[in-house]
Amino acid sequence: MMNLTLFRLNLIIIVTANLHLFTVAGIIYDTSGNHLHTGIPYYILPLLHGSGGGLTLSGNTTDASPIINPKIITQEPFEINGGIPFTFTPIVFHETLIRTSYPISIESVNPCGRSKSNIWKVSTAGFQIVTTGGEMNTPESCFQVVEVEMVPELRSYQIQYCPFKCGSGRIYRNCYGVGVKLGAGGERFVGPSDAIFPVVFVDSIGKQTRSENRPDRKCV
Repeated sequence: MMNLTLFRLNLIIIVTANLHLFTVAGIIYDTSGNHLHTGIPYYILPLLHGSGGGLTLSGNTTDASPIINPKIITQEPFEINGGIPFTFTPIVFHETLIRTSYPISIESVNPCGRSKSNIWKVSTAGFQIVTTGGEMNTPESCFQVVEVEMVPELRSYQIQYCPFKCGSGRIYRNCYGVGVKLGAGGERFVGPSDAIFPVVFVDSIGKQTRSENRPDRKCV
């Protein structure tokens, strides 16, 4: 009887905690006012005009095989270029909608389809940047999206890197903003940053940006 009572108590605690998460977490919207859905490709664009274009894939982190080595997530330097689409997948719950503060994986929609893994991860050595080559539900590939109020009556969001939400075992439960970091050659790397980088999400279904249709664009 005691074991059954404890089981029921634990079940109530788990269900209550999950319901609390569903109540607190808000829905994320794209620029058309629609809910952000799992598996739908979206362009990630900066909220502020004049701050560059969308996020995209750049060359390999090494000069070896492009099929195996990860690609670097960067920002297009010019606003006219919208980058490439990305998909979002919840890690904890099997949901069709993407919610704020939920741990998610982010995956690049590589137009060449040659990468071993297109899931984002944060490099853990030296100059921390976001690359592909990650794995679902691991600390280095654990992200979330939170809403930020930058412009009145205009929804914008901040992507954050949250390794502790995917079992990193860290004592400090910190999330880190993901923004743009300038390289020595002027490259716009994406990585953990103290600066706020507000973004919006544009549904890519039926849309094509200038960067995807550029004749000089090469597979990476």
